[in-house]
Amino acid sequence: MPALLVAQARFPGPVGRVAANDARRTTFTVQVGGSLHALSGSDLSVLATWSVDPRSRACHASWPDKEFALESGADAVVLRHGNGPVWGMRHPPWDGDFESGCTWFDDAGRPFAVIPTADYDGCLIVALSRARGRVVADAAIAIAPGGIQPIHHRDGWVGLSASEGHHGARAWWVRLADDDGPPRLEVIDGGWDDALLTDVDPSGKLIVTAPLGTGPLVIWTFPELEVLKRVAAPNPHTFWNLNACFVGQHLVARLSGQPDVTVAVHRDGRLEVLDVGDGNLVPAAKRTWLTVEPDRIRRWRLV
Repeated sequence: MPALLVAQARFPGPVGRVAANDARRTTFTVQVGGSLHALSGSDLSVLATWSVDPRSRACHASWPDKEFALESGADAVVLRHGNGPVWGMRHPPWDGDFESGCTWFDDAGRPFAVIPTADYDGCLIVALSRARGRVVADAAIAIAPGGIQPIHHRDGWVGLSASEGHHGARAWWVRLADDDGPPRLEVIDGGWDDALLTDVDPSGKLIVTAPLGTGPLVIWTFPELEVLKRVAAPNPHTFWNLNACFVGQHLVARLSGQPDVTVAVHRDGRLEVLDVGDGNLVPAAKRTWLTVEPDRIRRWRLV
């Protein structure tokens, strides 16, 4: 089962975190140096660009149709429009074990962010007013993130995939409650501390996690979080490398060993090596995925 290259984009500087802006993965956001780009999910062309702090390691969001970008800065969440900022919501700076946060827009265009608490005993998920940047609802989560990334579902849930380096990996899902009371956040805790949430399938009813260290890839039902299937590494000398995504009826995942490879996981558990290079995997639309390398992003399809 070969992989077909569908599109690619090259960049002059090191490519940072890449995240889908919506559940349909019609656009992506990527930071390259001091520029934040919105990319087409189809051909990876640049749709819009904003200036950001080049030192940032965070996961940012954009809404290119409205020319908005939502920056997760060193000590503020900043909404940008066109060439300038609309507002900045200050927060305790990212520091020490609290390395970086993330931002996203939900399916109604409402801005969200993950920020440190004032005493650094965890983080807050905050829903913000798009007009002024004030906090309209929040919820606490116990994490000192080395990195955290949103994964959009089609039913409004947004998964938060959080890593604490080699110390742990956790996941939550969040959305604004759809009721008549004051704004409040609904939060589901994944309940584990040893696996990274890596993808949700197009139905929104299945998720996949990759182990921190040795262990299987796991497909779970959502929102029940019941284990549906486990996929073990093929031998004791290999392990799954925190990258896995749904591609049609298959999984595509990174397998570390000698050498490291990307593989398609068939429904019967059989593995097939794919010639797609060494990039990190990012789920994309219509049975495709992205590989992210230091100077380029490529989109692939199984054929």
